[in-house]
Amino acid sequence: MPTIDDVAKLANVSRATVSRVLTGTRGVRDDSREAVLKAVEVLDYRPSFAAQTLASNTSSYIGMVLPANEASFSATLLPRLSLAVKALNKSLLIQYVNDEYEQRTAIQNLQHQCAAVVTLSNVSSDMPGNVIAFDAFSAKGSAHQGYNYAFAAESACRYVLGKGHRNIALLVDNEADTASKQMLEGYRSVLQNYSLPFNRQLLVMANNNIEQALLKLINSFTKYTAIIAKRDSYAAEAMRLLREFNIAVPQEVSIISLEDSPLASLLYPPLTCISYPVEELLESCIQRIRSLIDGHALFMEEGKSVTGRLVARASVIDITHAQ
Repeated sequence: MPTIDDVAKLANVSRATVSRVLTGTRGVRDDSREAVLKAVEVLDYRPSFAAQTLASNTSSYIGMVLPANEASFSATLLPRLSLAVKALNKSLLIQYVNDEYEQRTAIQNLQHQCAAVVTLSNVSSDMPGNVIAFDAFSAKGSAHQGYNYAFAAESACRYVLGKGHRNIALLVDNEADTASKQMLEGYRSVLQNYSLPFNRQLLVMANNNIEQALLKLINSFTKYTAIIAKRDSYAAEAMRLLREFNIAVPQEVSIISLEDSPLASLLYPPLTCISYPVEELLESCIQRIRSLIDGHALFMEEGKSVTGRLVARASVIDITHAQ
């Protein structure tokens, strides 16, 4: 199918001029307008809704694509994002997805309707220009721009190590998930610094079935006294299953999460966390959305990263003198 660039080339005008003609914007010379309209007719060009809305910034929607297994995290993020988007005179369109294929399909659908599409996962280089990642805003070749999951996992690991724990399980999403890869990187770095061996049996992959993953750990003969979980919901499920197996939290197994949602303080025992900096990341996300709406690129400081802070509660105990 012909593109807007094909029209611009045939009409011998810029892409911006084609956009202005197609959206009825004033300030285009008559000869240029006629050349564009003739090229449109010759090529039988049919501009997409996305091209029109992005060219004229008339879309009244911002899209959000969320993993279905992140429902608890979404409950924390969505009210804040909805209010921020409303302040931009836009409405939020939300789609939940189960895998990478569904995510790509949802993004393709939403980017035809929305001025910007926000996703929780990293954005690949072949994604449309109006798609942005909520907690990763890296430039090409720059590591850890956005939320630094590696540093969060390092912080959690050092905290429980300081409490005497040496056999620490890491609970992540899956091997392909960028945040999980960063968590593993931080985890392995700390183990190396403490001259502790990496035990792959302590690497727990949720793979969309957190219960099965935890049962595999619980039923193994692998020793562990602490669990680092990516999400509070994962930590909550770990607490539930450990109790069913008469394993006391935190007396026998301590748990720490990298989120700190409202759920964390409601659990028993209350959950120790490296808090996920929602407000700071939300501010950055809205700046990028506003830049897309205004039609200019937002300068991002090279190498900038966002880190969480430790919130110590009762789910981690000191076992230094118990060993």
